[in-house]
Amino acid sequence: MGTSAKIMVVDDEKQICQNVEKILSKNNYEVIHAASAKEALEKMATDSFSLLISDIVMPEMNGLELLKLVKTEWPLTKAVMMTAYASTDTAVKAIRLGALDYLTKPFTPDELRSTVDLALSGKLAETQTTEKEKEIIDIDIPFDREEVAKYAGEDFVDKLGPSDMPVVEAAPETLENYCAMGNMVCNIFKKLGNTCKGGTKTGECPQLKAKKKKAAKAKSFDAVKLIGIDHPFNYEEVVSVTGPEYVLHLQHEGVAFMPYEELKQSVARMMEKEPERSAVVFEFPKESILTDILVIDDEVAVNNNIRKILAKKNFNVDQALSKKEAIKKIEDKAYALVLLDLRIPEVKGLELLKAINDRRPDTKVIIITGYASIETAIESARLGAIDYLPKPFTPDEIRNATEKAFLLAA
Repeated sequence: MGTSAKIMVVDDEKQICQNVEKILSKNNYEVIHAASAKEALEKMATDSFSLLISDIVMPEMNGLELLKLVKTEWPLTKAVMMTAYASTDTAVKAIRLGALDYLTKPFTPDELRSTVDLALSGKLAETQTTEKEKEIIDIDIPFDREEVAKYAGEDFVDKLGPSDMPVVEAAPETLENYCAMGNMVCNIFKKLGNTCKGGTKTGECPQLKAKKKKAAKAKSFDAVKLIGIDHPFNYEEVVSVTGPEYVLHLQHEGVAFMPYEELKQSVARMMEKEPERSAVVFEFPKESILTDILVIDDEVAVNNNIRKILAKKNFNVDQALSKKEAIKKIEDKAYALVLLDLRIPEVKGLELLKAINDRRPDTKVIIITGYASIETAIESARLGAIDYLPKPFTPDEIRNATEKAFLLAA
């Protein structure tokens, strides 16, 4: 596919960015890369991009946070996520937040090119997700510790920092040009022959002191530029809308206080113009809130355990052990939530999930499976599943997932 589409690649590992650029440049794509989410946002604010390819685990702002911001500010920009720490959890979150696909590192050049071509050609459709669901999705946890430990070991996970690379801490005093006064490696300390004259006199690192002053100045209030911390708009704009009299009474918190005498006169005028009226009470019809849950699993023990766990939260739980029974119950009753096992006799792939969406589009679906995979997690999320729980799961995990689903249904 020959095209000149512009692509933003974000990864805190420079080598990854360079490799992706090298691969995609052969297909005539223009590739710009950024080492952080912040840098990516700055570049996207001044240029237009057809596609975002972002790592998930990055310092400061992770890829899921970046994805959410990009889909809010630039909804037409398509997105693909990539990660060395693939999990069914982040796969579902990425797809539900608007990513078209989810690549597991390491990937081959052909896998990358194929995914990008599909994304830009429009053959991959973005999942339709409500704003309410996007708000509920937890984007603060970039990967599941247990899943990473399963493949890399506990020792590796213990050393993980906010990026994809393990952090190995060194004793501060062993670092070259380390200044104990500022508790950091300092170039000024090096230039002065490993001494800190200013710090010795004041008992405080001059660099840290300067940073504090700069931060304090940045936070200070400027009535001409900003009116209150809750109202970051321009002084002249306020005047043009409200008039100079309003601005004269503005305090530093963005609230206007009128002198008492003026306030009395203003209230008196309002009382003359607005005669007292009787209150009008509107009664809205009460909507019934569905609390019914259907568990579709051919294992009776699983159904019984889920029913016992959720009954403690006052949910009404029905069960279906077969494809025929599941479809009949879905047709007969509008369930708020369905907990669906992926492997049911006579069921091919995700056909039951499709059947639920066709017959009951408002019903939320959580996949529960003992055969979890990144591929089925991605496809389930694309078809509307709001969560994906690998078996075995804990009572807390099933309760939390269920309660989150009911927040969306409310």
